[in-house]
Formats: sequence, structure tokens, C-alpha cells
Amino acid sequence: MDKKRTIAIILLLALSVGAAGTTGFFIGKNGTENRYIIEQDLNVKLNRSDLDGLGKIEGAIYVTGHKSPDSDTVGSSIAYAALLKQLGYDARAVVLEEINNESKYILETAKLDIPQTLEDASGLNMILVDHSEYTQSAEGLENANIISIIDHHNDGAVTTGNQIIYDARPLGSTATIIWIRYRNYGLVPDKQTATVMLGAILSDTVNLTSDATTFADKEAVKALSAIAGIKDTDAFYQQMFKERLSYKGMTEEEIFFSDYKEYETDGHKYSIGCIEVYDEDAIKKMADRIKTVVPSTLKSTGMEMAFAQINVYHDDISITYIVPSDEAAGEVIKSAFGDKAVFDGTSYVFNPGMSRKKVLVPAITEVLKAHPKE
Repeated sequence: MDKKRTIAIILLLALSVGAAGTTGFFIGKNGTENRYIIEQDLNVKLNRSDLDGLGKIEGAIYVTGHKSPDSDTVGSSIAYAALLKQLGYDARAVVLEEINNESKYILETAKLDIPQTLEDASGLNMILVDHSEYTQSAEGLENANIISIIDHHNDGAVTTGNQIIYDARPLGSTATIIWIRYRNYGLVPDKQTATVMLGAILSDTVNLTSDATTFADKEAVKALSAIAGIKDTDAFYQQMFKERLSYKGMTEEEIFFSDYKEYETDGHKYSIGCIEVYDEDAIKKMADRIKTVVPSTLKSTGMEMAFAQINVYHDDISITYIVPSDEAAGEVIKSAFGDKAVFDGTSYVFNPGMSRKKVLVPAITEVLKAHPKE
């Protein structure tokens, strides 16, 4: 065999081996991709099976957040109703009361209408988002068919004898939980829905700076801002913040009830109205304005005690003033926080400030549990 022929045979063998190896590589790669797709499809089917478990649902499904709706309540209601619509359900987002200026701005940005107001939930199919308390929810809820509760707060008083989907996670926003459910169901929110979800998360996490903010909230903001086409989320939040602090034309009572929630612990009923202002000068003025209103709310709401929580929480400033309705409410604050509760004659001052959900409510709950009402 001559030298040229020998070289040709060697090259041919090398090319054959290389081609076989390359073919094997592509087969392996495609096999991995196919297994991934199959696994993803299985995960989607597994997650959607929770809806299958509810059986056939007759009639429309109404998705609502709590009374005194904030942006997380409004955005989460719209987002979860939109998710269910993609899955073929007749789902409708509703609110229970007038929405605040921040929520209006977010909806205007998303080019969405304000959801209709639900007067009575009796006999309706209901999904609760961002709450699980009867006192915070729709009238007639005791006589409704409660299908799901999606929330990021503590478990509340709402119960049902039926099977339900209960998804409660300690995340910064209910809208983040709903974003995770979109992913689990293999769905993507549209641009309008992504915008309201983004606004909801930024609002409830104070632009991802609150102690309640989690990795999931940050990832949700990245994904939703891309879908919404909002590149500068800081600018979006700052405009939201300006709208939220706009109390022009509002009475002290309207301000107190603009972000208001009621609670019940061991027979004790109390409420907290949360108010945000821009700086320490504004917080003192607001405390003076609101102090006369807080006691008067007890009669109209039937609460045993009430608290106005006034916060400054931005640009590394963190201050909270708590204005109690009366001496008994003040004693609860002192028992809950001890020496940290500094009274200035009108308010208990906390520096740094606190979260209503993560600090104030649990602290009051512990005090009231130690003194159950007979």
C-alpha cells in the first residue's frame, strides 16, 4: 500500500469516528431537551390538578381582595382573575370599596378600568386574595362558596366545609404568589396584567426595600417589568409613591380608612389604619390631624380599640408613629413593645419604623392572647 493511500484511509477513519461522535452529541443534547420538556409538561399538569380537584364550578367566580383596597389587593384580584380566564373559567375581579390614588395611577398606566364593586357575596363563588378575615372581606361571605384563598398574611378566621385551594406564603406581596402560580401553570400574564402585578409588588415591598421582601419578589419584578415594558421601575415606583401620598381633598376620617384593616384575637376586636407621609415634619402634623378621628371610629366600626399607624419609609428614613384610640389601646402598645414605645403626648414613636403585617399585628396579638375576652 503506497503512502498516499495509507494517509487517505487514516483520514477517512478519523472523519468517520468524528461524525459518529458528533451524531452522538446531538442525540444526547436533544434527548436532554426532550426530557426537560416532558418534565415541564408534567409539572404544569401536576400544578393544574389542584383546580381539577375542585370539580365543575357552576356560575361566575368573583376574585376579591380586602376592604380599604390597596394596590396589592387590586392588582392581585385582577391578576388571578386573568389567570383563571386563560384556563377557561368565568372569573371576574371585583373590589369592595373605592380604590386609592396609587391604585388608580397603576390602572391608568396599565390602561385598565377599575373593577366593579361587589356589594354582597351571598351565594357566589368567591376567591379571596390578600386576606383571610371575615371582618376584612365582603358582606355575605359566610353564605358564599369559597373556592380559594391566596394570601401572604397570617391565617385568618375564614373557614369553609369544602375543599379549597389555600396558598399562603411569607412573601412580600400576594401578587408575587400569583406570579409563581402563573409559572406553575405554564402561563404568562399579558402586558396589562403584568403592569398591575408589578405595581402591586413594588407597593407592598416599598420598592423592594421592606423587611418582608424576598428573592421571589425581586425575581417577579424582573420578569414582570420586562413583560410590562417598564424599564425604569424606580421611576414607576416614585410616581406611585407621590400618588399614594396625595391626600388632597380628603377628610381625616377618609385618610384613616384609606388603608384600614380589622382584626379579631381571643374575643378582642381592633383595627389599624395605615398612613404614609413623606418626612418627619409631615408625620407629626398627620398625627395631630388624625388623633381626634381614631377614637370616633370605634362607634361606627364596633371595634374595641383602634390604632393609626403613620409611617415614613423611604430613602433610608424609617419612622413609625402609633396613635392609639384611647388609654386601653395605649396600654396594649406599651405591653407589646416595653421601653421601645416612647410616648410624645400624642403618639408612640418608633425609630426605626415597623411593618403592620410583620411586627405590629403579631405584637398586639400576643398581648391580647394573654388576656382573652370572656
